[in-house]
Amino acid sequence: MLDSQQRDFYNTFGFLFQRQLFTADEMTQLTTAFDQVMTQARDGAPVDGGGQSISELIEATPELDWILDSRRIYETVTDLLGADFIWGGSECNITTHAEHRWHADRFGPTETAYHRLKIMIYLDETRADRGCLRVLPGSHREPYHSTLGPLIKQDPEAVVRTYGIEGTDLPSHAVEANPGDVLFFCHTLWHGVYHSFPRRRFMALKYAERPTTDAHIQSLDRYSNGVVFKPPLVLQQSSNPRLKRMVEGLTELAPNP
Repeated sequence: MLDSQQRDFYNTFGFLFQRQLFTADEMTQLTTAFDQVMTQARDGAPVDGGGQSISELIEATPELDWILDSRRIYETVTDLLGADFIWGGSECNITTHAEHRWHADRFGPTETAYHRLKIMIYLDETRADRGCLRVLPGSHREPYHSTLGPLIKQDPEAVVRTYGIEGTDLPSHAVEANPGDVLFFCHTLWHGVYHSFPRRRFMALKYAERPTTDAHIQSLDRYSNGVVFKPPLVLQQSSNPRLKRMVEGLTELAPNP
């Protein structure tokens, strides 16, 4: 469980970085399984220039799905979102691009009022000059969040045009990670990647507060293309009550077409 200082840090800055949350043996297991299922998914072909991204693979892979019920993940999500959170999906990614310019996954004042959480598990070492995630601390909240709106379209010249500096020079915190480190961050936090490298590998887990308003439901629908209301059967039918609860009632909440 998190202590009060960790919770205060997350609430203030919009992220929490936990070093060596998983052991070397656990990371070997995760990385081996990740490489196998991703290779199978592309029929053994090399990763092309567009990289590779697959959703719902973690839930469907026994060698990976144990992390969903890992105390280190589950209890931290509970501490940050409250006990009755929902599942927002997973991603397995191999990236090839050199940069992912400054952006917020969920943007706008309405979005900052609805708490959603993303977890990044890195399978490769990253550094400031080698593809680490950079974050703008505190940008998950208004008014800072919306003042960065000119950057939202990720125009290559947006930072230069708006602030007169290069994207890499925007005042930020570089989350330099080793395998085993885990980053928890608010989905409205502004972040980016620069100086990346081919075959940068990571897994992402997404969660949200259980929706209580039409605005929450509309946001979930918009940002997931409705997928969040069609949770994987493996979770709907899980014998684990904690995992099953994450998706209970989501189908019934789907907005009418």
